[in-house]
Amino acid sequence: MVHEDTAHSRLDERLIERCEDVPANPEPGAYVVIDTMHFSNTVIELLARGATHVHVPDERGEEFDYRAGHPDALIGGGRTAEYDPEDGYDFFNSPSYVQDIDVEGRPVSMTSTNGGRTVATLRERGGEDVDVFVGAPLNARAIGRFLRRREHPVSLVAAGYQGEIAVEDHVGAALISRYLDEIPPTETEIERCRDQLETAKGPDYVEKHAIRCRDVRAYAMNVNGRAVIPELSGDSLVRARAPDRSASRERGLAD
Repeated sequence: MVHEDTAHSRLDERLIERCEDVPANPEPGAYVVIDTMHFSNTVIELLARGATHVHVPDERGEEFDYRAGHPDALIGGGRTAEYDPEDGYDFFNSPSYVQDIDVEGRPVSMTSTNGGRTVATLRERGGEDVDVFVGAPLNARAIGRFLRRREHPVSLVAAGYQGEIAVEDHVGAALISRYLDEIPPTETEIERCRDQLETAKGPDYVEKHAIRCRDVRAYAMNVNGRAVIPELSGDSLVRARAPDRSASRERGLAD
């Protein structure tokens, strides 16, 4: 993880370590939900590929109700053992899987056990007093620079995994915090982060399936690879416009 030893970063005061630690009455400000494996990256990729928005239901299964009212919507849910979407769904929570589906100009509905639940929790508890964003190592620089221009305080919410701390989410929080404080990590530090991200869910995780290998190596480890910033508007995540990147650059993976 990026260390804060010499940097005057405010990570400790910004970090909420798990979804379960979100306050019952969040203070006004911006909250960045970080679920590196894989909700954050899937949302970023869907918006980068032209989805109009990503609706986040309160519970898994409500995506079908959403599609009933939006016939052109694509919906995401669980996966089979063969890494196909469960019956009735168009995709599952995987940034590399959604590379191959046509979302241009279409709405999407999906949630997840960790990241989606955290977005819904903040939406319910914070109401109009909080602004919710989605971040990851993938868009750390873009979202850090974007939120640095705001007057309100920023909290970094690591979604965690089934109630436990997730290392990969804390890596994302550390990176975003550095960009918030205008203390960008060095290339050596970024390489250390990539090493941690590759093994965060266990040394054999990338060998589980080709899709998971791509999810980790092409997305989770791709620090600053996207400039897309998802922002919650109503019940859906939409694309906020980053002031420091042109729209054309935001549409593709950065060099």
